[in-house]
Amino acid sequence: MKTVVDHLMWGVPDLAEGIAEAARLFGVTPAHGGAHAGLGTRNALLGLADGRYLEIIAPDPAQRLEGTFGARLADLSRPALVTWVAASHDLAGVARRLAAAGLKTRGPVHAHRDGPDGTRLAWQLLFGGGHGYGTLLPFYIDWRESPHPSGALPIAGALEALALQTPHAAALEALLGELDVPVVVAEAGERMLRATLETTHGAVVLETSPATVDLQFG
Repeated sequence: MKTVVDHLMWGVPDLAEGIAEAARLFGVTPAHGGAHAGLGTRNALLGLADGRYLEIIAPDPAQRLEGTFGARLADLSRPALVTWVAASHDLAGVARRLAAAGLKTRGPVHAHRDGPDGTRLAWQLLFGGGHGYGTLLPFYIDWRESPHPSGALPIAGALEALALQTPHAAALEALLGELDVPVVVAEAGERMLRATLETTHGAVVLETSPATVDLQFG
């Protein structure tokens, strides 16, 4: 099964500061997205080539943060890549494939957010667990009937490559299958996810930190 890379999640402890840092890195100001009710988060977005995007995700001060993903983002000392997200219109099939590999799955989970103009986007998510790969293994999204967020975003560049380091490289590479962007899965003692984006200002590299390699979304 070919995996389509949908978007990258870049976690920041404060959205305004994250937007400013993204604008500095990419030379393009991200567009405000919206809030994720119940998750304690809100986001801003930058478009990438080929229908992908970069999500800058941060705590939402308008929500109660205790026990939420937003609370964990608030503890970050600096921006860092959180994970990557793969798109599929067959989450049930993905769940069967993950289960066959011995992974636990959770979902489909229904989620939504309302944009600044009041437009509601709704989608379904599927998570794999019990694998020890941390955020190197993506979670999966089905946008259903919602328009894809990348369609009306300022373009920051293109996702050129993903590099994944793990003590279990062969098993993870087999689990991921064929990807629509170049990927290198390398054997290493420490886990790391690194994304290389090509921009008009040259290459920008985003990567996980020790605080985000096990940071579970959802």
